[in-house]
Amino acid sequence: MDEAATRAIIKDFFDTPVEDVVRSSEIYADDAVLEFPQGKERIRGKANIIAFRSAYPARVSIELHRTIGRQDLWVNEFTIRYDGANPLNVVDIMEFRDGKVARQRLYYGEPWEPPEWRARWVEPMEDLT
Repeated sequence: MDEAATRAIIKDFFDTPVEDVVRSSEIYADDAVLEFPQGKERIRGKANIIAFRSAYPARVSIELHRTIGRQDLWVNEFTIRYDGANPLNVVDIMEFRDGKVARQRLYYGEPWEPPEWRARWVEPMEDLT
């Protein structure tokens, strides 16, 4: 699959409302694996991914900032909020096989206030693009 087609699939995934779990799950291969390393969790199979997301107890909103990649490896950076709470920054690694996501691994990070001592070397990032 070429880069433009893969980008379109990823864009559609992030543009699909979170509540439309079945449609957003079209991106996955039937034997896909979804991983959350920080929680040491792994979900095997598209059916289990759909069941997991369908049962999710929080209202989720996502803002995609950046997608980079090539061939079968793609990385997405986005902000996620649960029930409108403080945003979390997420790095999402997608491995494709035959035009579908075969493995997705998500890393979550909480924002912090930078320490004053390093202010002379850094500039604030107002957006994440």
